[in-house]
Amino acid sequence: MVCSMTAFSRVRKERAGYAIAVEIRTLNSKGLDIIVRLPKNGMEWEESLRKLVAQFLRRGRTEVYVGVEATTIEHRAPRINEKLARFYWDQLQTLYRQLPGTDPPRLADILRIPHIFEAREVEEDLDSLRDLIVETVTETLEGIKRMRCQEGEALLRDCLARLASLRQELGFVDSRKDATVVEYQKRLRERMAELLGGMGVDESRLLQEVACMADRADINEEIVRFQSHLDQMEGLLTGTAPTDGRTLDFLTQELHRETNTLGCKSGDLETVQAVVRMKSEIGKLKEQIQNIE
Repeated sequence: MVCSMTAFSRVRKERAGYAIAVEIRTLNSKGLDIIVRLPKNGMEWEESLRKLVAQFLRRGRTEVYVGVEATTIEHRAPRINEKLARFYWDQLQTLYRQLPGTDPPRLADILRIPHIFEAREVEEDLDSLRDLIVETVTETLEGIKRMRCQEGEALLRDCLARLASLRQELGFVDSRKDATVVEYQKRLRERMAELLGGMGVDESRLLQEVACMADRADINEEIVRFQSHLDQMEGLLTGTAPTDGRTLDFLTQELHRETNTLGCKSGDLETVQAVVRMKSEIGKLKEQIQNIE
């Protein structure tokens, strides 16, 4: 099963006097890099949320944003400090009596005084709040997982198509290996006849040169390894177990190394052209694989 490393999900829930909004986005990364942002009064839950994320995701930069908003009057609305308000009222009455000709104080004057309002002291049910946050984060992670798997299906189709293209090119290279030796023998015979000026070609010497060339240009081992890497990658991509992007990336590097060896060993123009096409496909395959979890 192939899953991508990029996704975004947002969930909002309301319960127990609170509204919880969770946003999670994931990006490509070599490992699992988790960033959790919580309100100040919820910092103690950061570690448990990290562990929760690790239960859903194996790889990728994961940014978790948790917003908490009170929804009840008891939590939201400030209250008037009555003791402080009466103190200011008495002071205003005293000033009014001492300053003839001034207007009598009004309630609006009290309400404009700084610090007359204060936050309510409401006992929070932290357990209920924590449970609501965990529930919302879990649902958001489920959305992330679904989106990753949907994108993974597109990655799977593209990777399998590129593997099929590489198999085709490898088959062409394999079919050219014997023809390359025959062509080399023909060119060498013509060159030796030209240099000898019509004298007979030493067949034993010719065969020795051809044998040496065939030994240096033998690509059977590289073809077998290349085919094995393709089989392993296809097995990982189409298997039921979660696909490990790091293993695929390693196998892609091995494909590139074998391709370089094929190009170095072959002097055949058509084989070299096929190797160039294979390198292009491997480069595109590597770009896609780097998106896999």
